[in-house]
Amino acid sequence: MHLRSRVIGAVAIATASVLAVGGCAVGNSNGGGVELSKDPVTISLNWWGAGARVTATEAAVKAFEKEHPNITVKTQSTDWGSYWDKLATTVAGGSAPDVMQFDQIYVASYAQRGAIADLGQYSKYLDTSDLTKNVRDTGQYDGKLYAVPIGLNSIGVAVNRTVLDEYGIDMPSAKGWTWDEMNTVAKEVTEKSGGKVKGLDPFGGDTPSLTLWARQHGGAVFDDKGKVVLKPSMLADYWQYALDQIDAGVTPSPSQLAEGTNAALDQSDIATGKVAMTFIPSNLSAYQVAAPSQKLDMLPMPAAADAKKGWQYLKSSMYWSISSKSKHPAEAAELIDFLTTSPKVGKIFGAERGMPANPAFQKQITPDLSGSDKIVMDYVKQVTAESGPPAPITPVGAQDADTLLAQIWQNVQFGKTTPKAGAEQYVTQLKKAIQDAQ
Repeated sequence: MHLRSRVIGAVAIATASVLAVGGCAVGNSNGGGVELSKDPVTISLNWWGAGARVTATEAAVKAFEKEHPNITVKTQSTDWGSYWDKLATTVAGGSAPDVMQFDQIYVASYAQRGAIADLGQYSKYLDTSDLTKNVRDTGQYDGKLYAVPIGLNSIGVAVNRTVLDEYGIDMPSAKGWTWDEMNTVAKEVTEKSGGKVKGLDPFGGDTPSLTLWARQHGGAVFDDKGKVVLKPSMLADYWQYALDQIDAGVTPSPSQLAEGTNAALDQSDIATGKVAMTFIPSNLSAYQVAAPSQKLDMLPMPAAADAKKGWQYLKSSMYWSISSKSKHPAEAAELIDFLTTSPKVGKIFGAERGMPANPAFQKQITPDLSGSDKIVMDYVKQVTAESGPPAPITPVGAQDADTLLAQIWQNVQFGKTTPKAGAEQYVTQLKKAIQDAQ
């Protein structure tokens, strides 16, 4: 899904669903000492996604059931927005699925309410030792593991090489570049095309990009205790940089950017050749499928000239979690273990849920990768080598951080507020939302 459309549209829907759970402390009733049953057992597995994900997940489940003949897995998939609405309802009613696909935006919220289980108590059946510490820690809340990472991604720059080739512009180095170098390319594209193609879609309305900007400038958005540590001046600089690009004419106008907010991938500016570059999570393959006539590539996020090492980080594309109300937590843990460690699943899943979090899966699928999947794998490996500690997961109360950021950023673009005033407003409102949720 396009970064802006996801954070503005889907997050707003899902946030309301999470809040519907309210203060419903469902509690974790499953302590240690659980054992696998020898009798027939039925557990449930829910995820968001369609098409290839449904086919792959159901194939993996069949492989699991074959190795565990006494366990039957009932599966269900829905779209992103409907998934979180339904999950909030089932959690509140005490009937949540045993195993759930999760997003980092909601891990802390559901963990705090006791809706998902501390997975450490099921380590007898769920082995996470294959994961690196930095990757495994992305599923932690308050020092405990509540979610096992499935895939990995990081914000980067999608580049339309078809556009660059048409206007005789060299592809920037994949080893890294600066913001000034990005501006040079954006200006060159705009000028050589006579304004027919803009250099890039600017960032400004999503916390993953803001987090990377903050980290390379020595800051952060949240600390590991769930507090907002973002300095308004850092956010103001972030917006001013993007605003300068808009004012220079190397990006679409604010009205054009607003119109494209909820565009489908095949109608996005990068897919239609209206811009040469755009900031996206490393799901380049989805964009390439949506733009078969364009040749797309992936570059790292530009860096400040004085950026310190370790500003890059890997983000889990999604997780597996267990309901704290599961009547069969051992079997649920066994299922997650199978989905994250079995070579059979590594081959079945491939890179559909992002580059595999398990290094063994990465090694397994690498020889068969080609095209955009290979580009993404190489990109993730590059980011892995350059990454520092993961950014803290979204704290309780901050589920609408992206929505708020996008709203104020749009006001900045249209001159309704200044970057400085907008940044102060954002930080103040975000701190209040977290405080009110405690």
